[in-house]
Amino acid sequence: MQDGSTGVDLAQVVMSAAVGLAVTDLRGRLLRLNDAFAELLHRSVDDLQGRATAEVLSSPEGAHDVDGTVEQLLQGIPTVTGDVLVHRRDGSVLRGQTLSSLATTGAGTSVVLLQLLDAGTRGRRRPVGDHDALTHLRSRSAVLADLTTRLPARSGLVGVLTCDLDRFRVVNESLGHRVGDEVLVGVARRLLAGVRCGDVVGRLGDDEFVVVLGGLTDVAEAVDVAHRLTRSLAAPLEIEGTDGPREIRCAVSTGLVVVDLGAPPCPKAGPGVPALDAAALLRDANTALDAAKAAGGGCCRVFTGAMREEVIRRLTVENDLRRALERGELRVHYQPVVRLADHRRTGFEALVRWQHPDRGLLLPAEFLDVAEDCGLVTAIDAVVLEEALDFLVRHPGDRVAVNTSARRLDGTFATAVARGLRRRGLAPERLAVELLETSLVSGDATTDGELADLARLGVAVLLDDFGTGYSALSYLRRLPVSGLKLDRSFVSDLPDDVTSDRIAAAVVGLADSFGLSSICEGVETAAQAAHLAAQGWESAQGFHFGVPAPEESWFPRVGAPVPTVQVSA
Repeated sequence: MQDGSTGVDLAQVVMSAAVGLAVTDLRGRLLRLNDAFAELLHRSVDDLQGRATAEVLSSPEGAHDVDGTVEQLLQGIPTVTGDVLVHRRDGSVLRGQTLSSLATTGAGTSVVLLQLLDAGTRGRRRPVGDHDALTHLRSRSAVLADLTTRLPARSGLVGVLTCDLDRFRVVNESLGHRVGDEVLVGVARRLLAGVRCGDVVGRLGDDEFVVVLGGLTDVAEAVDVAHRLTRSLAAPLEIEGTDGPREIRCAVSTGLVVVDLGAPPCPKAGPGVPALDAAALLRDANTALDAAKAAGGGCCRVFTGAMREEVIRRLTVENDLRRALERGELRVHYQPVVRLADHRRTGFEALVRWQHPDRGLLLPAEFLDVAEDCGLVTAIDAVVLEEALDFLVRHPGDRVAVNTSARRLDGTFATAVARGLRRRGLAPERLAVELLETSLVSGDATTDGELADLARLGVAVLLDDFGTGYSALSYLRRLPVSGLKLDRSFVSDLPDDVTSDRIAAAVVGLADSFGLSSICEGVETAAQAAHLAAQGWESAQGFHFGVPAPEESWFPRVGAPVPTVQVSA
């Protein structure tokens, strides 16, 4: 007996499954069943073989509704869930739950794949209809219950696959929730059509689905299923709209975790490694799903221990960073900017550092990515801005540039800058704002408005790391930019690298033609400084002119001993 779409031997699946499974004909006669199914009923396989499910799944209160279940399956409902009360021959009672789905034999005959669960486990009865009302797939709790029943077997490979529709919110917002619901139903049907017999498909919520893969021969089989489902779900769905059929494409990201239930626990597993349970498996699959989305979406990622370590690291950094903002652990270091014509200092760039109580001085690369993801970068930018403005008060002859995340341009930034300058009586031209070219969103009205307000205020706007993005020229045409900063990657190989030399020359020529100031980052040698000066660059910063350091290293207090400071790169 084989499933016609996948070639999987249904009998093999049923007999080897760790949960109670049986195959019946459309009249409810038991064709095949496994030991787990028979054990739930306290009977033998031979005793049950060939009997009617309405007979063996019965009690004086009623029996398994074979006709109603088959009718719903033939109408297209992918999974039908029911509750049964079975009076066993030994006098005990089984409060069970059935999950039925259609399959096809190699001869083209339709059969029912029947799963039986003990809903009375741990002394509680599973609620009636433990399935998703929209897609009729298993609910989150039912999937977790199924996983929980598999784990005690401690044998074989089990995979958990989570799927999430990329940018599904756009479908709901542009076409309405009715169309969105039809998309979700279509995805559910494709999942059921694409999995192997015996696999469990559920909906976790919103646009996130889960597949439990049992009876795996190796990890490659699970990966093959994951890639096949990812490709299948990416194909266009035809949805009936008010103005006729509409084709909708939704890329899907998937995360997969595969565990060997028979493998002994790792003796080196530390406190950060959760015990093997259903919730942990689902969590690991979601971690892999997040990695797929971070890779751009529309792909599959397989969970690794390194992913768990990264999640723990990021969570630790986030928690510590929240405390750092409360305790004032952020520091601002200043790197000088010099005029290349005479190497005279013209100002500073303010750079954030974190004086961690245990790890010492941390550079932005060790925490800013986490701050961006968890929304703390705005608070960090605010701290640096206030520190930089106070710096300008203490040193009337200097200028300072501050780095600002594009997220901070939320409609309130220019107002906060104007308020800070006015409160301290500072001239706007003493402050510059640096924005990463790669962080800007082309055509964002709020961002454009903020930059225009800064320009009207008299604060310079510099495009940082220029040349690393894709919309550089359009930004120069559209935004009120005051200057360009050449990314250090184009400076490091000067003056010997011909390609870097041409790029640097082209960018400074572009700045000149637009009437913009030009600054080079990452100048580390006298040869680089001389070469850039000859090209026409106005200013530069880098280790050759000074490393980022605390304010006291540039402006020692009169009469105070020369401080021993910790400078940073």
